Amino acid sequence: MERVVFGSLLHLSSLINSLKPYKVAFLTNNILKELWMGEILKYKEAPVIAIPDGERYKSIESAMYIWKILREMEFTRKSLLIGVGGGVITDLAGFVSSIYMRGTYLGLVPTTLLAQIDAAIGGKTGVNFYGKNMLGTFYPANFVLIAPETLKTLPQEELLNGLGEIAKYAILDSTVYRFLQDIDDPMEALRRDIIEACVNFKLKIVREDMREEGKRRVLNLGHTVAHALEKLSNYRIKHGFAVSVGLLVAALVGEMLYGFDAGKVEAMLHRFRLPTGYPASPQEVLRELRGDKKFWYGKIVFVVPVEIGNVRVEIVGEEVIKRALEKVFK
Repeated sequence: MERVVFGSLLHLSSLINSLKPYKVAFLTNNILKELWMGEILKYKEAPVIAIPDGERYKSIESAMYIWKILREMEFTRKSLLIGVGGGVITDLAGFVSSIYMRGTYLGLVPTTLLAQIDAAIGGKTGVNFYGKNMLGTFYPANFVLIAPETLKTLPQEELLNGLGEIAKYAILDSTVYRFLQDIDDPMEALRRDIIEACVNFKLKIVREDMREEGKRRVLNLGHTVAHALEKLSNYRIKHGFAVSVGLLVAALVGEMLYGFDAGKVEAMLHRFRLPTGYPASPQEVLRELRGDKKFWYGKIVFVVPVEIGNVRVEIVGEEVIKRALEKVFK
């Protein structure tokens, strides 16, 4: 299991030195290279590999480009690749590191709220291939450094994007839900105790089920519909916003099956200024759901809320899903 450290960029040197790597390289995007790599390189001088910003660059082509550079650098299995960025970079860094020479050292410095509470935690890696994260591995990082100062340069839209995942944790964990009940300004959700609660909940689940064969599947709450929306939008919709819409669909399914109060979820999403709909037809979304990784044995598997802090992972009939989709997608 990866080592998650809450601290600052000052901790980077000691984390790197603890691994005694043969070589070190950073992976980031062109925007973050300008914003943060100057500061980060004060703590460790190393080559920087930069790719363009955007979900479409989380691809096998980007991975091959990075592998080529690592090969030219004479990178070895005892070398360390550090991903500095949001979910695209942390997913891609993990994938590249897990495949190259069957695995190198891996460090992650997530710089978005969404990556700090979710994407960089738990060892999932991936690239998009005819769908979201259709190629990937399970490969826990040697360390994940959560440095709050890296959030300072994020635009508000990116902070709101991360709140989509915090809203997911609020449905899964009653502790997070209680924290959020006292918040009026969405930006108050950036409190360290809330971020730590989300991270600790995910770590607890992942330690019980690393490879998503059982309990870890609860972390997919809202993601079945979210991944469909991302693909339909050609990845123009941000992940956290897609999750927000997916959470409302899941809540409505829970309301139909178990009497869950979907109004609680809708009110929370409105309070956080998160979307509760998207211009797509229910038929389009349903078609994409059939292509999701969780479409097991020809059936749609959904994470369904029963009450706050209690969800079930189960096969849900398409008629029920269609009724929920029709309430969200007009």
